[in-house]
Amino acid sequence: MPLEEKKKSRLYALKPLTDRLPAVIRPEGHVHFRTKMFWVLAILILYFAMTNIFIYGLDQGNVIDFFSSLRAILAGAQGSLMHLGIGPIVTASIIMQLFAGAKIINLDLQDDEDKSVYQGTQKFLVIVMIFVEAIPQVFGFLTPSSTFVTHLNGSFL
Repeated sequence: MPLEEKKKSRLYALKPLTDRLPAVIRPEGHVHFRTKMFWVLAILILYFAMTNIFIYGLDQGNVIDFFSSLRAILAGAQGSLMHLGIGPIVTASIIMQLFAGAKIINLDLQDDEDKSVYQGTQKFLVIVMIFVEAIPQVFGFLTPSSTFVTHLNGSFL
């Protein structure tokens, strides 16, 4: 089959949706090293703070961490703010890399247009994974603190 007749991936159907998702743009000029270093240090401080801040009202002693051996990859303790933020990103990235490696998705990542579709689909999959990971956590995976619930005049089973 000639290169001109290359079959496009079905992921191109998501392109109108993924083009509307926010993206990082290149800086217009040179970014100084001190500016880069400032932002790296600020993000590191924020990262370490968020890995140690748990969701308000969560019973930390009652958290079952099924993925404790993968904590270095998934970032942060189970129920921390960082885990909620970075978990869907890492999961979506791993899924897309597995699909690309197994040739389940027909994209050439050397081509700029295919790479754009791949990255847009990955962003869309992150949004899907937010709901996939949040729903089990909200409905029973993470249990609220009994004192928190009684303070809200609710009942705790």
